[in-house]
Amino acid sequence: MLGSFASLAGALGLFMAASVNAQEPCGGTVYNGTGTFTVKNYGTEYTVLTMFGANNNPGSEDYLLYCGDIPAPQGQAILDMGVSSNVKKFKVPVTSVLVSGTFTSSYVELAGGQKNIRVLENPQNIVSPCLQEEFKNTSIVPLNSAIFNQYLTVDVGFRENKDPGQIKDVWVPMSIEVAPLLRAQYINAVSLFFNSGSQALITYNTIIGTYNQLKIDMSGIPNENKMRIGWVKYDFGNKTWKLRNTEFTRGIITDAGGIPFPLVGDGVTSEPDISPTDFKILMTNADIIIDQTEFPADGKGNYTSLFGRWRALAGFTGTDFIPRVLDLHKVYSLDNTVNQIGISDYQYRMPSRPDLLLRDVIAVQYPEYNKGYRTRFLNGNFQYGGAPDFTLGPANCTTTPMQYNSGDITTSNPNPLFTGLPTPPPPVVGGGIYGIGGPTQGDGTSGSGKSKTTSVVIAVVCVAAVLGAAFAFAFYKWSRRAKEDRFIELEEEMNNEIPLS
Repeated sequence: MLGSFASLAGALGLFMAASVNAQEPCGGTVYNGTGTFTVKNYGTEYTVLTMFGANNNPGSEDYLLYCGDIPAPQGQAILDMGVSSNVKKFKVPVTSVLVSGTFTSSYVELAGGQKNIRVLENPQNIVSPCLQEEFKNTSIVPLNSAIFNQYLTVDVGFRENKDPGQIKDVWVPMSIEVAPLLRAQYINAVSLFFNSGSQALITYNTIIGTYNQLKIDMSGIPNENKMRIGWVKYDFGNKTWKLRNTEFTRGIITDAGGIPFPLVGDGVTSEPDISPTDFKILMTNADIIIDQTEFPADGKGNYTSLFGRWRALAGFTGTDFIPRVLDLHKVYSLDNTVNQIGISDYQYRMPSRPDLLLRDVIAVQYPEYNKGYRTRFLNGNFQYGGAPDFTLGPANCTTTPMQYNSGDITTSNPNPLFTGLPTPPPPVVGGGIYGIGGPTQGDGTSGSGKSKTTSVVIAVVCVAAVLGAAFAFAFYKWSRRAKEDRFIELEEEMNNEIPLS
């Protein structure tokens, strides 16, 4: 027994010693994304990262990371890892970065690699003030696909479109129709190239933990107290309103304790057209409107007239009928933080920071939940003709944290007693999928319940036909019985008045 205990103690000692002396794998401690990427470690020197396309981006791509002073693996060593001999190889941590697809910069920032960006696509579109400063002092140059030697000056290029032919490209798939938390997983994948996987995992867990806590708090709101939110945009090309009905927009609204449109019906596409009749029904029933219209550049600088133009497109220019959502000033654009030329950071930060958008959608519905919170993306000044709250330029680099996208990562304290508004919103009115589900009066196009209207009409006709036939048959039986009774009466009268001889 004593010998067994000694053996166990010796084994534990060796385990503890190994744990103390253990080194992190190449790239740092990692998190395997669910359906977005996988990681396989080979000791502490080699890591194979496989990135998968999300939703509309099928396929996958492998990357081999090697650390320290060792040379890049070759030949059989690569094949033993189960990847192709021409796999893309990167010595990490990388020190110079190219970014194609502006939104991928947000992942680089969260991974701690902002200072390593040397080439950037459309740097004038960046809202991050320190990236603007670096572009101003020429530390960052614009990406020019015609200048091939730009790739010679960097260690890695992060792109939203896969390019198997470019050996320095790492594919960060872009998809707008995925669940809100899915794209945040790329924080961990990108961090491996900077050998900051351990710190990135803490950042990621804080973002996800905050999001899920907010979601839990909002789940306690009774259904009758939840607010109805329409996420819309105007398509100038087709001259029609569209509903933003992606998995992302529906997920954010639902997680924020709201009810997304359409209110009823299945099989609605991710971005259906909304007929004028249906749009009025939607506006009548909406408690909040989030507008994602991309206005032409000629009108973006004049905030005073911008909302007037929006109202004209929506068909509410007079005073005969003003929807409650307009009367209460509950229409928000997505440009509350912009750079000096008016570019919003919504598309830039949103993929990696869904927690900020969730906070925003909660705040405009239930301001009592987090008093004093100032929205990052949702712009309430839009409906008043005012400018966005935050305009950032290179000079703001000294007042804004260097890690712009990680400077406002906070936790959320649980509030399980929150039940939303003290009184529920008004009941739903109107027909079709944007109302109570019945037939819509009017054009009834673009998923407005036209099929339901048709079925109702057919049903009414069928019922009328059946009732008509039944009535005709009853009338026939009644008239025949009446004739027979009258014949008997006449016969009796004749028998009484004319005596038989």
